[in-house]
Amino acid sequence: MKTLEVHTSPSAVRAVAQAVGADEFARAAALADEALAKGFIHPVLFIARALLLERQARDEDALAAFQHARSLAPKDPRLLNAIGLCLLRLHRYGEALAAFDEAIRVKPAASATHQNRGLALGMAGRAEEAERAHARAVRLDPRNVEALTSLASIAAHKGETAMARDYAERALKIDSRNLAARAALALAEVSQGQFADAESRLRVLVEEPGVAGHARAVTFALLGDALDGQDRCADAFAAYTAANTERRKLHQSRFRGNPGAVDILEHLVASFAATADEQWRAPEHDEPGQGPVQHVFLLGFFRSGTTLLGQVLETHPGIVTLDERDFLADVAERYLNGADGFARLSASTEDELAIHRKTYWQRVRDQGLRVEGKVFVDKHPFHTIKLPLIFKLFPDAKVLFAIRDPRDVVLSCFRRQLDVDLVKFEFLTLEGAARLYDCVMRFGELCRRRLPLAILDHRYEDLVGAFDDRTRAVCDFVGVPWRDSMHDFAVAAQSLGAQKPSAKQVRRGLYSEGAGRWRRYRSQLEPVLPLLQPWIERFGYAGD
Repeated sequence: MKTLEVHTSPSAVRAVAQAVGADEFARAAALADEALAKGFIHPVLFIARALLLERQARDEDALAAFQHARSLAPKDPRLLNAIGLCLLRLHRYGEALAAFDEAIRVKPAASATHQNRGLALGMAGRAEEAERAHARAVRLDPRNVEALTSLASIAAHKGETAMARDYAERALKIDSRNLAARAALALAEVSQGQFADAESRLRVLVEEPGVAGHARAVTFALLGDALDGQDRCADAFAAYTAANTERRKLHQSRFRGNPGAVDILEHLVASFAATADEQWRAPEHDEPGQGPVQHVFLLGFFRSGTTLLGQVLETHPGIVTLDERDFLADVAERYLNGADGFARLSASTEDELAIHRKTYWQRVRDQGLRVEGKVFVDKHPFHTIKLPLIFKLFPDAKVLFAIRDPRDVVLSCFRRQLDVDLVKFEFLTLEGAARLYDCVMRFGELCRRRLPLAILDHRYEDLVGAFDDRTRAVCDFVGVPWRDSMHDFAVAAQSLGAQKPSAKQVRRGLYSEGAGRWRRYRSQLEPVLPLLQPWIERFGYAGD
C-alpha cells in the first residue's frame, strides 16, 4: 500500500486525540473536520471520523475512513484491527480475516488480534480454527476476557459444560460484570437442563443497560430456550420473537430497498412454470473418467434433517460428503434469475455446460476431497431452488430430498439463531419463514413434474424411528452396501463445527424430541398453518 505524506499541526492532532480518549467522539470528529478543512493530514483525523461513524452504525463510511487512515499508516496493527472489525460487521469475513492476518504479521504476540481472528474464523464457519485462535489469544494473555468468553461459548455449544463453566468463571474473576461470560454460563445451564437457573440469570442479564444489539438478541434467544425447557411455550415464543425483533433491527438496513427472498422466489416459480416441457430434456454429455461412481445431491429445506443424514452417510467408507459449500452460486446467478435465465439454461450448449462442470469439480478438489471411485454427496438444504441447473449440469445425479413435518421445520427456523443472509432474514418472522418454505416446496414440486429426476424422499422422522430400515433404503438408492458402522455417526460428529446450528443435536445421536415439537406451539403457529397445510398433506403429516 502506498503511504501518503502526513502534513498536520501537532496541536490539532493532540486536541483530537484527547477528545477521543475522553469518549467525546462527536467533538473529536468536529475537530478533525476542522483540521482537514485547513489542509492538515494525519491518521488520527480520519480515525476520529471513523469512530463517530461506527457509533452511528454507518459501517461502510467508517470503513472508508479507517482505510484512508491506513493509507497514511499502513502497518499500524490497531488500524488493521479496526478495519477487520468493521469488515466483520459488514459480513465480509474473508477480507476481515486478511486484515487480522496482516496485523499478526506486524505484531505476532498481540492477544487481542488473535481473538479477533477467531471471531472472523467462527463467522466464516471455520469453527475448529476459530477455537485454536481463541486459545492462542489466551496463551498470549491469560487475562483476555473476550477470548475466555469465546472459548466458554464454543464449549457450551459443543456440550462440554464443565469446560464452558471453567472458561466463563475465569473470565468473571477478571471482570465480574462481563455480559458474554454470564451468557455463556446461562448457555451451559440450558445445556445441562438447569432451566430455572438459566432463566434467573438471563432475566437479570436482559435488563442490563449494556445488553443491546446482537448481545440482546442472543440473550432473548437463550431465555426462550430456558422457558421452552420448562414447558412455558407462550413465554418462550415471546422471547424468541423479541430475539428476532432485535436481529431484524440489526440487519434490515442490509436488505432495505431490494427485493426480498420470497419475492425473488415467487418470480422464480412463475418463470419456471412458464417454460415449456420440451425445454427440459436430458442433455447428452460424457462425464470425465476420473470422478465419483455416483453423484448425489442432498437437499430439501433448512432444519429438515440434512445435517443428520449427511453425517450418517459420511461414516460410510464408500461415501464422501460435501457439507454446505455452494459451488453453484455463480452459475446459478447466471441462469436462475427469471424467464431469460431459464431460456439461456435450456438452450445452453454442451460446451458451455462442460465449462461449468469443470469449474464445479475443480472446486471440489480444491477442498481436498477425493471422490474418485466413491459416492459423492453434495449436501446443501437450499439447493432445491437449483434443481433445473443441477439437472442440466449433472443429469445422471440422484437427489435425496429431506422432508420433516413442515410445522417443525418452520418453528425451528424461527427459533434458531441462524446466520442472517437475504434468505434467512425471512426466518426472523414466523410468516416469513412459512412463506419461504411454501415457495421452495412449490418450486420443488414443479421440478419433480418437469424434470426426469431420480429422487428419493427421506423423512427425518423415519430415520429417527427406524434407523436401520431407513439407512438401508438410502444406501440402496445411492448404490453402496449398508454398514453396521453407520450407527457410529454421533461419535464421528464430534468434529462438526461447534457453531453449526445442527451440530449439537447430531452429536447427541438419535432422539425423538425433535419430532412433533410444533404441537407445544400449536396456537402460536395458527396464523401460518393455512400456508403449510398443503405440504403437511403432501408429505404425509395430516394425521399427526
